[in-house]
Amino acid sequence: MTLFQLKTDFFSKLELCYSKNELAAIWKYCSETILQINRSSEIININQMVETFKTNKILEVIERLKNQEPIQYILEETWFCDSVFKVNPQVLIPRPETEELVYKLCEEIGEASIHILDIGTGSGCIAISIKKLKPSAKVVAIDISNDALKIAETNSESILGKSKIEFYCKNVLDKDFGSSFNNKFDAIVSNPPYIIASEITTMKDNVLNHEPHLALFCGDDALLFYRAIAQHAKLLLNPGGALYFEINEKYGSEVAQMLKENNFEKVTISKDFYQKDRIIKAVMNLIVKTN
Repeated sequence: MTLFQLKTDFFSKLELCYSKNELAAIWKYCSETILQINRSSEIININQMVETFKTNKILEVIERLKNQEPIQYILEETWFCDSVFKVNPQVLIPRPETEELVYKLCEEIGEASIHILDIGTGSGCIAISIKKLKPSAKVVAIDISNDALKIAETNSESILGKSKIEFYCKNVLDKDFGSSFNNKFDAIVSNPPYIIASEITTMKDNVLNHEPHLALFCGDDALLFYRAIAQHAKLLLNPGGALYFEINEKYGSEVAQMLKENNFEKVTISKDFYQKDRIIKAVMNLIVKTN
């Protein structure tokens, strides 16, 4: 099969499942990863025969895409902050919005040698990217899922080398979570589950049917994890330390108000590239307020 025939087959079999823009992006991803060609090479070699094993791989991908399986899980990898991360259905697929969270934190901490805690690390994309961008930072990452932590540790070793990040299996909803650490942190960052139950009906099948619900949903309480982290942060953060959250755009004001009620100050909400409320930063108040 020629490259032209293969590409035509790809688009014709999937045109009812995805938009033109989605298909173009997925094809680019497949051609670069499986066929190992870029746009220029594709144009030059459009009438050349494709190796049989590569053709078969693309045909397999087509069948899996028909079932709305995310291309990142099919290929078992995705790009995040200029690194390739291994992913599987045990971890959430890293999003571009989360890259903005990483870049904001790294820009604001400067070159200081600070101690950072990543809560709900999943694939490790936040913790690993921070450590890559800020080698002098000491980074600790936790997740409730041992399966997710295995992926995170694999990614950490692949991208950073051995023993660069400390990984622990912990549940931030446990009452004694804050007292389970022997040291304090200068910053806590988290992209916790923030989709409430009533939003399930609005979600796309490729997310709902394939990505881990443990990393997506927070039940009926949109502030469940933010509230828990804020409470633990009182014990875990150094004076003047900061919280960085990725948030559900619908609940920015509620999260901000909750943080203020928990003695945090300088609470700011930043928008993502879609102009949706996406990142909240809050600083631990140096003075404990009394009534």
